[in-house]
Amino acid sequence: MVQRSEQLFLHHFSVEILKQITSTYLAPGIARGIDGTTFEIFSSKIEDELSTIRRKVLSSTYKFSPFREKLILKGASQPPRQVSIPTIRDRVTLRALNNFLADIFPHARPMHSHHTVLAAIQSIGQTTPHESFIKLDIKTFYDAIDHKILLKNLRAKIRFAPALDLVRSALSTPTGVSLAASQSRSTGVPQGLSISNILASIYLERIDDKYRKHERIKYHRYVDDILCVVPTEDAMKIAAEITMDLKKKRRLTVHKMDGGKSAILPSSTKIEYLGYSFVQKTVSVRENSVQKLLNSLMRMIHTTDKVALPRTLWRMNLRISGCQYEGKKVGWMFYFSQINDLSLLARIDSQIKKAMRRKYGSDSIKQCKSFIKSYHEIRYNLRDTGYILNFDSASDNEKKMILECIEPNRKYTGKELQKEFDRLIAREIRDMERDTIGAFS
Repeated sequence: MVQRSEQLFLHHFSVEILKQITSTYLAPGIARGIDGTTFEIFSSKIEDELSTIRRKVLSSTYKFSPFREKLILKGASQPPRQVSIPTIRDRVTLRALNNFLADIFPHARPMHSHHTVLAAIQSIGQTTPHESFIKLDIKTFYDAIDHKILLKNLRAKIRFAPALDLVRSALSTPTGVSLAASQSRSTGVPQGLSISNILASIYLERIDDKYRKHERIKYHRYVDDILCVVPTEDAMKIAAEITMDLKKKRRLTVHKMDGGKSAILPSSTKIEYLGYSFVQKTVSVRENSVQKLLNSLMRMIHTTDKVALPRTLWRMNLRISGCQYEGKKVGWMFYFSQINDLSLLARIDSQIKKAMRRKYGSDSIKQCKSFIKSYHEIRYNLRDTGYILNFDSASDNEKKMILECIEPNRKYTGKELQKEFDRLIAREIRDMERDTIGAFS
């Protein structure tokens, strides 16, 4: 294991692999870290930058710059989520570290929320009247991860000192303050880094493995949300056992079993998980998630004058249908494509049309996409559809049309066209991802 971890680490931090990471994960317009370095500046001296990363990482002298702080609002009743934004050099280093950890701990690779939702839908659809749901929500999960326990788990498979030193350096780097002003921390994994999710997954890997193998439990976890389907007669005991394991073995605390974030519920009751809402065979969307989407769309409608209507319609339609970009499927409807409650989508479409008709007249409705059609295209015709925009295959003329719709007084040619298109789409994708993250958080 010592030799394997060393060989893998050396491989992932070779200059050749670091170059591949740079070309795959970095692009113009990427968020800057605390040092203000842009993608263009980093690219102009890439050979020196990548050689410096390799040299310092292998000598255990690599120090991350303090992460820039970004706060994401979660609602009036909840504190904002603190997201850590690294410098571009640190992004490359963290991505290489993430890829190394994923090779060492393949079973801890974090699953996309879609996979967890699909598995949960299957479990919920098979429940019997003699089963109950256990919902457990871990308090301040990322902030509560204990460094000693995490590093002990890492040392079980990693014995190469520079690899462990790099993880320690990332864990100890502050967010939003200078290194000089920071205090030594013994808990917490910064959110938003490429290593955040896999470290959290490694932290709970043994507990997840224990309960996934339990013959009387259908166990699902996504980040800090745990859902189990269990025999009703065992529900109290199993809930107490999982809670105790989290507390004793990982120093994590779950919210009280008061019917809110943590609860035991009969299988006939409506249950919400990761933004979805389940009532026996009906799979729908949590009302709070629907309202967040509607609020976002209504803001666009009510804050736009007629002159800017084409721009707003394009942005609204993008949020209604979603899109494909850089090989990813992005958007609210993609995330909630597993529902079977089509009456919900009809209701949302009706509210949008009513607001558009009231503000802009009946003709504006013809230009609006619909959630119902987007749902059918995603589920049954995604490969051949032209309804769901695929920015990866857009021609130069299509890119020009989009840019001129958003910024009608500008003309684009050559390299400027691609640069501005990437900037525009990256910005819209970030907004759409915030809407989707807010839907299930």
